[in-house]
Amino acid sequence: MTRTVRLMLGLGIATLAAGCASRPDLPEAPDAYVAGEALGADAAEALRTAPEAAWVDSLTAEEISSYVREALLANPDLQVVRERARAARWRARGAFGGNLLPSLNVGLGGSRSETPDPAGGRIRQDLMTSEVVASWEVDLWGRLTARALASDLDADALEADLYGARLSVAGQTAQGWVSLVEAQQLLALAIEDLETRDRALNITQRRYERGLADALALRTARSQVASARATEAQARDSLLIAARRLQQLLGRYPDGQITPAAPLPALAVLDAAGAPEDLLARRPDVLASEARLRAAGFRAHEARAALLPRLTITGRADGAGEGLTDIVDARDLVTNVIGGLTAPIFNGGALLAESRASEAERRGAASDYVSTALFAWREVESAISADAALATRERELDIAVVEAREAQDLAEREYGRGVATIFELIDAYTRRIDAERGLISARAARVSNRIAYHVALGGGARSGGLTSAAGERTP
Repeated sequence: MTRTVRLMLGLGIATLAAGCASRPDLPEAPDAYVAGEALGADAAEALRTAPEAAWVDSLTAEEISSYVREALLANPDLQVVRERARAARWRARGAFGGNLLPSLNVGLGGSRSETPDPAGGRIRQDLMTSEVVASWEVDLWGRLTARALASDLDADALEADLYGARLSVAGQTAQGWVSLVEAQQLLALAIEDLETRDRALNITQRRYERGLADALALRTARSQVASARATEAQARDSLLIAARRLQQLLGRYPDGQITPAAPLPALAVLDAAGAPEDLLARRPDVLASEARLRAAGFRAHEARAALLPRLTITGRADGAGEGLTDIVDARDLVTNVIGGLTAPIFNGGALLAESRASEAERRGAASDYVSTALFAWREVESAISADAALATRERELDIAVVEAREAQDLAEREYGRGVATIFELIDAYTRRIDAERGLISARAARVSNRIAYHVALGGGARSGGLTSAAGERTP
């Protein structure tokens, strides 16, 4: 239903329903995100610009964009939400015609009867009937209009859910790719660690054979190799888990045979968040909650109007005869028009209970809207502050990796000369592996957080964050 038609329909009940369909009060939002202000004046100013819609392509990773496009077309969960939105839109169209327009039904019938003939035979008589019934309930109090508008707003909510699902699938796919790259790098690190520990075992074995190392050093070195093999096996399984997760999002068979061909993208400085107030008009989940709130308001009005009298006009035309021409001739039809006013007197309190229940649902929908808006603001604030923390973590871990590698090389040389012990060498290995593992995870976490940041802003919901939409059309 177009918004122009919706506005015209709402004129008749605007006075009664306007209060029910209004927004609830929200906490006063600042002009800019507080987490951005904490980063400094330049960062805060950059965040004030409107967010970009094609955020997937802005990550400068063609592989991510390709997978997101595939997921938006093939993801089965997204197809479920899409078809639900289409079904709701068709029901809304049916509710408009079925509730507000007159109904017209035509019926044809035929019968044959036989009676005994005094002469010994039987007398057969054929009778055909026709019936045309038109009925229309005059929408005196806006009850039927409120029902139609509520149904249309339900369809709007499911359409917003669809856009939210597109955005979610795009984000999950991008983050799934990041997890796959992270798992691949962690596996490579585990293989390198195994090779390093195996090299230390060979050195220890030779020293033991020459009497320069004791059995404790040898068994410790063997233990470290076994632990490294276990870590490698776990890393291989983690890679398969990440690959299958991404394949599931893409609608592919999850055989684990998918490998990233590109490294994690380099991230620019965080910018383009807009104002917190603008987020309410952009986030699909907030828009869906608002539509459901307005629909609850119209349903509350419908329930109240059900307590009032109803005016129904019914027109009927009947015909009967032996042939088809007898029952369709307008001159022979029996017609009548009936207008009736009915009012509910006693129904066990069902209508009053429904009215109070709908009011409670309206208040619940208002609280849900406030909760959804607060959650949306929290997600953006958290993503902004997390980006700064993750950038610091990545920078410091990068330094830690360089120093840990130098320390490992030094420990290996000293152990080979007999200056350092096996435990000092193991400590150097462990520190280097921990630093590199932390750096890989920090880089992946920062890219994932950047994706979550764009999803939280609700940008590009219709197109899934791409420059062009994929599988977007709804009825």
